[in-house]
Amino acid sequence: MVVAGLYLATAGHVGSKNVFFAGDAGPYPVSVVVRPPDVVPGLAEISVRVPGGVGDVERVTVRPVRWDAAPEGGAPPPDMAQPVPGDPELHSAEVWLMTVGAYRIEVTVSGSRGSGTASVPVTSVMLAVRDLPPALGAALLLLASLLVAGAVSIAGAAVRESRLGPGQTVERTHRCRGWIAMASAAVLLMAAAWFGNAWWDAVDRDVRGGIFRPLAVDAAVTRDADGSVLAIRITDPSWLGRNWSPLVPDHGKLMHMFVIGAPGMDAFAHLHPVPVDRATFRARWPDLPSGEYRIYGDIVHESGFAQTLVDTVWVDAAARGDAGAGPAPEPDADDSRWRGTPAPVSGPGASTNLSDGSVMQWLAAPELRVDEEVVLSFAVRDPAGAPAVLEPYMGMTGHAALTRDDGSVFVHLHPAGTISMGSLAVLAPRTRPATEGGAAEAAESAGGVHDVPADIHGRADDSAGVAEVGFPFAFPQPGVYTIWVQVKRAGNVLTGAFRVGVAE
Repeated sequence: MVVAGLYLATAGHVGSKNVFFAGDAGPYPVSVVVRPPDVVPGLAEISVRVPGGVGDVERVTVRPVRWDAAPEGGAPPPDMAQPVPGDPELHSAEVWLMTVGAYRIEVTVSGSRGSGTASVPVTSVMLAVRDLPPALGAALLLLASLLVAGAVSIAGAAVRESRLGPGQTVERTHRCRGWIAMASAAVLLMAAAWFGNAWWDAVDRDVRGGIFRPLAVDAAVTRDADGSVLAIRITDPSWLGRNWSPLVPDHGKLMHMFVIGAPGMDAFAHLHPVPVDRATFRARWPDLPSGEYRIYGDIVHESGFAQTLVDTVWVDAAARGDAGAGPAPEPDADDSRWRGTPAPVSGPGASTNLSDGSVMQWLAAPELRVDEEVVLSFAVRDPAGAPAVLEPYMGMTGHAALTRDDGSVFVHLHPAGTISMGSLAVLAPRTRPATEGGAAEAAESAGGVHDVPADIHGRADDSAGVAEVGFPFAFPQPGVYTIWVQVKRAGNVLTGAFRVGVAE
């Protein structure tokens, strides 16, 4: 059963459509926010911040490029991003996303330090259809009725009086012909209106049928002689009918699965199920207590399109069943789990203890608001109180997952923002087009992170070894959120959890 059944899923997230990116455009650090439209074609709003670029930046442009666009001439010319009055570091622009699918937004910054471009992956999906307001519909119907009446009247007058000579009166035969012409015109116009309405209904059905819906899945946790196994099967007819392109690695994994204990938020796991056939993924179930769990599985298609598979499972320690064909998969070295109580963020300096005795501290502002851009920052100190030495965890200084308590929002965050590294690897302009051969080579290398362009790869890895990690984001809804932050130290994945309220 899909959680809540009404999730807004896009760009590999649930309930949060906006895309956040922090990286480099050549010599310029940039922070980019893309707000995709709900309706396609539609205008995407783009904000580009160049920290410290006052006086150095002369020009900022943005350009949407579809994943399958031709290398030359396959995309529109760049649009100029205009400076925002009152904030000299911020530029804004609007660009058209004309179709559904994966895009990259090319952000180019030019100035005294030269020129550089950053690529921001964006998933363009149809999330809604704008219905005609009733008042406007009534006004248009009235105007259409007047036009039909006028056309019928003109047809009758033309037949009745167009052949009369000067001073000749209208006789009964003329009037009959006029009535016949008016009746014929009315029938023709009504038939045209009926066929037009039928055509419009067909177009409307096609458009509404194109509204994005997450792939239907069926997940279960079963026990066999080797222990508990989580199996998630994609049951959606569109997937089984091969209407989706194959998957590519993201951080070297074909799926990132997040397991969240509901409703208490007292259990969490980050797993990496492996495929056993085209539609089924399996992973070892971690040592978590019985109860209800929400699961979110991030996947990336070879087109760069990212999405999240969503379901709920009930775990019963006594339940047994068929865990699937073949032996249970071995745990992935990057799998992790957490049990405990999230630390409440009620003021500055909130902290939580990690499993190795180190401490994670909340550095961001304790008061958060909807749509307010923030960097969720955290510091880690070792048991002696000194800044901890962090190691790269799947190519990043840290990963974070956050969810609203009712499950209506779930987002997987990186220091580079909400973007999928797998999508970036596919959509970056210096990579090869996403052909089956290219995707196969990527899968064989199992190194999606190694394909990430330098404009973000360096930002992610060069900071390894520092004791702080931050994640750019803006909360899409008010409410209470739980945030799990994962870092790696001395070869161990450590998880800290915080609970924070977000105001309207």
